[in-house]
Amino acid sequence: MAIRSILKGGSQLVAGQIANQVSSFVRNLIIARLVSPADFGIAATFGMTLSLMEMLSNVAAEMLLVQSPDGNDPGLQQTAQLMRALRGTLNAVILLLIGGPMAHLFGVPNARWAFECLAIFPFAKGFSNLDMYRVQREMRFWPSVIVDTGSSVLVTIAALPLAFWLRNYAVMLWVLVMQAVFSAVASHLVADRRYGWKWDKVNATRIMNFGWPLLINGILLFGIFEGDRLIIGSANRLFHRSVFTLADLGVYSVAFMIVMAPSILVSNINNSLFLPVLSKVQDDRVGFEREYSFSLQVIAFLGVLITVPMVLGGEWAISFLYGNKYSGVGDFIGCLAIAWGVRAFRVAPTVAAIAKGDTRNAMYANILRSLALVGMVIAAALGGGLWWIALSGLVGELLALAATVIRLNHKGTVHLSVFYKPFAIFAGTLALTTVTAAFGIPHMGVLPIAAASLLMLSVCVFALLLVFPHLRDDALHLIQMRRAPDPHPADTAVAVMEEVV
Repeated sequence: MAIRSILKGGSQLVAGQIANQVSSFVRNLIIARLVSPADFGIAATFGMTLSLMEMLSNVAAEMLLVQSPDGNDPGLQQTAQLMRALRGTLNAVILLLIGGPMAHLFGVPNARWAFECLAIFPFAKGFSNLDMYRVQREMRFWPSVIVDTGSSVLVTIAALPLAFWLRNYAVMLWVLVMQAVFSAVASHLVADRRYGWKWDKVNATRIMNFGWPLLINGILLFGIFEGDRLIIGSANRLFHRSVFTLADLGVYSVAFMIVMAPSILVSNINNSLFLPVLSKVQDDRVGFEREYSFSLQVIAFLGVLITVPMVLGGEWAISFLYGNKYSGVGDFIGCLAIAWGVRAFRVAPTVAAIAKGDTRNAMYANILRSLALVGMVIAAALGGGLWWIALSGLVGELLALAATVIRLNHKGTVHLSVFYKPFAIFAGTLALTTVTAAFGIPHMGVLPIAAASLLMLSVCVFALLLVFPHLRDDALHLIQMRRAPDPHPADTAVAVMEEVV
């Protein structure tokens, strides 16, 4: 795969994901500022409920449209769209039925109506056009970027007047509902193919065979994404005593979102960009290993880029952005940030496995990751603080990463040695960052935090250039191209880009 295609597709994804995450951040900031921590805690339970329904039924048919050699088949796409519509309708009915029990579980019976209204979300999403995923085979990401970013920006604009008007958890409900409706409508506007349904038993079987491990994985992912907050929110009822308050849930949710957002950004970019790249060379062992190694180097740099500032400056950022009512995250936000950094790094080997058609890899890894929930329940039962919740998540992520890489090697997909160097650079930089944080940098103000973060990032870049000569050579090529006069700069740029593969 030429580096030009990767850079072009990557630039679209980066721009879209940054806009999407910034919109999400601003939206959550508005809501958190204008409602109480307890109301924000209730709002967080809406996301947990939707995540549960989505992950319990997601067979990832859109990923098959990208990964499969015949992903352009209209019949396959129409069958996938029919199955998605059925799934969305079923989820909507289930949400209507469990709205009362969910409100009771979280101790907010007055919010039953809100949990029931969440049914609009899966119903609307179920009628999306999947063509925006199919065209990613051609490294065309702009349709999905427009859908995701456009809907996110629109609901962010609507969040401010809604928050001033309602001033409670209902703001989050209507934001989620509007986003689902906007994205479903936009998916039809950007599609090349008209929306349609077709039932093909062979294609449906293929989708289920491809997706059932991802379906199991989705159930496990619910525990990963929402388990800690679910335990915090329901611990009092589970153990019949006061363990955590709704304010604790609100504080933890704010910290959780601020460290999760950059990790999801990096994960989505890596997933969308490298799945088609690796899928195209899935039968070429040498080419596959080369592209996989490159993806690991990219994720090592991006993982450090998003994790280091959160470890060193997460507490300062939350106090500055959300106010003192969300203070108290310093005890656990560093541990939480590293856990999400490890999770972002795990995306590279996971995508490599999916590109080979091994969807069970993520499932097995997340089974181990789910063991962290046991540690969280024990910590809550023993009266442990939020730091123990975050530490349990970090241990689980490390176990899952080990399982992902070992299975990738065991299946003969790629040799284990390809993984070692990028991970050593990633882990070494984070270890050095943790030591730096222990000397009190997080409490010294924004300038020392920024300087220390820049230093850690420089260490990572230097190590990558030192260990991987081809990165150094590529950098020198680009520098020489910029310095040397050339009568045909466009031709030279294309030639240099083609050499980078």
